[in-house]
Amino acid sequence: MQNIRERVPDITVRTTLLVGHPGETEEDHEALKDFVEEFAIDRIGVFTYSHEENTHAGDAFEDLIPAEVKETRKEEIMELQQDISFSLNQKKKGKVLKCLIDRQEDGYFVGRTEADSPEVDNEVIIYGEGLTIGEFSQVEITDALEYDLIGKVV
Repeated sequence: MQNIRERVPDITVRTTLLVGHPGETEEDHEALKDFVEEFAIDRIGVFTYSHEENTHAGDAFEDLIPAEVKETRKEEIMELQQDISFSLNQKKKGKVLKCLIDRQEDGYFVGRTEADSPEVDNEVIIYGEGLTIGEFSQVEITDALEYDLIGKVV
């Protein structure tokens, strides 16, 4: 991962993780947490395994991991990711980012950077005037939260 970030410093890396797959041990889960911490991936989605009939996993494995354990494992990964996202977002303060304007709220606009998918990733709360929904604008990031950025029109 470090090699990728050295070659493309502004890259955004994303992945989706599945927790609670049949046969997943506590050691496996700890190894996944170590992976998440070590590689500091920008965007992570986490889902719990759901036993589905007539699928390879559904036919080959018995779903023995309790739903509560799966949910706890998901929450643990998301807590790690929240800290990682906050740290990565803090590094964006003072930068000017190209943002697509998605909508207008009371007193501000909401957009997203080129790296963010609609409805699932970070949003940028933008203060300023003269923005047009559906168009790009240059936004200086003035503050950063766990999953969102705050900025002003440049």
